[in-house]
Amino acid sequence: MRQLAKTLAALALLTAFAPAARANEPMKMAVPGLLSAFADFFLAVDKGYFAEEGLDVTIIQAGGSIAIPALLSGDLQYATSPGVALSAMLRGGALKIVYVNNDHVPYQLWSLAPGVKTLADLKGKQVGIETRGDTHELAVRRAFAGDGVDTSDIALTPLNNRGAVVAAVTSGAVGAASMMMDELERLRTTPGAHMVYDLETIPLIAGGGVLSDDFLKDHREQTKHFLRAAIKGRRFADAHPDAVVEATRKRNPVQTPEEIKRAIASDVLLRTKDGTISPELQKQEIANRGAVLGIPPDKLRDPATMFDFTMLREVVADLDKSGWKP
Repeated sequence: MRQLAKTLAALALLTAFAPAARANEPMKMAVPGLLSAFADFFLAVDKGYFAEEGLDVTIIQAGGSIAIPALLSGDLQYATSPGVALSAMLRGGALKIVYVNNDHVPYQLWSLAPGVKTLADLKGKQVGIETRGDTHELAVRRAFAGDGVDTSDIALTPLNNRGAVVAAVTSGAVGAASMMMDELERLRTTPGAHMVYDLETIPLIAGGGVLSDDFLKDHREQTKHFLRAAIKGRRFADAHPDAVVEATRKRNPVQTPEEIKRAIASDVLLRTKDGTISPELQKQEIANRGAVLGIPPDKLRDPATMFDFTMLREVVADLDKSGWKP
C-alpha cells in the first residue's frame, strides 16, 4: 500500500508539471445565409477537419455589408462575400480573395407581382438585393443592362440579410428580388410566385473566401490550414450530398431536404473546378465592379493586388499528392 501511495504521488507530481494541451487557434468566419452553398464549411466543422488543422472555427451568419467591415477591423478572420470585398478593395480596402466557390451566381430573380413578366415590367418598382455592392446587385444590374433596361428606372433596395429578402418577395413588398437556390422551393409553392430572369446565366463570382491583408501577412500558415480543411469539406460534400442536407438542416431546420437537394444539383453546375478563377475573369470582375462604382478603367487595381490563390493551389496539390479521400 505504501508503495502504491508513493507511485500515485509521483504520478500526480508529473501531471502537475506536464505542459497543458495546446488549445486550437480560434477563428471566426461569416456566411451570408445558413444555406447549402456554405455546407463545405459546415462539414469542415462537423467532420473535425478544422480541428485536425489546429483550428477552432466559429461560423456566424452575416451578410457582406457586416462581414467585410468586421474583417477590416479584425473582429472577423474569414468572410465568404468576395463580391462585396471587391467593391471594398476598389475603394481602398486592404483585403485578398483567396478562394472562389462559384464562377456563375446561384441566383434567380423572382416576383409575386402578376404584372411583372419581364425585366422591363419592373420599371418604377423596387428590386430587392442583399447588400449594396454585392454580387446580387451586380448580377441584377448586368441582367437589366443585357435587356436594354436602364437601372436608373428601378429602385435597387438592399435588405441586409437573406431572411429579409425572402420575406420581402413573398409578401409582395418588392417588385422582385434576387433569390438563392435554397430559397426557391418555398417560392415554387407560393401561389403567383414566378421567375422573371435566370441570373445563373451571368458569369460572376460568388462565395469562397476573403481575408484582410494584415491577417494574411501574420497568419499565412494558419490560412493554409483553414483552406485545407475547407477543401476537405468541399470534397466530402461532393461525395456525400446527403451529408450536405444533414449539415444544412442542422443549422437551418426550416429548410426541407427536397429544397436542399435541388439547390445542390443546381450549384454543382456553377462551381469552379478547384476554387480559383482565371486572370481574365479576375480582370473582368474588377472591371464590372469598377463600372458600377464609377471608377475609370485607368484607376482600377491590378488583379495581383486583390486575388491570391497561391495557398489554395499548394493545399490542393498536397491533398492530391497524399491521395486523401473523403
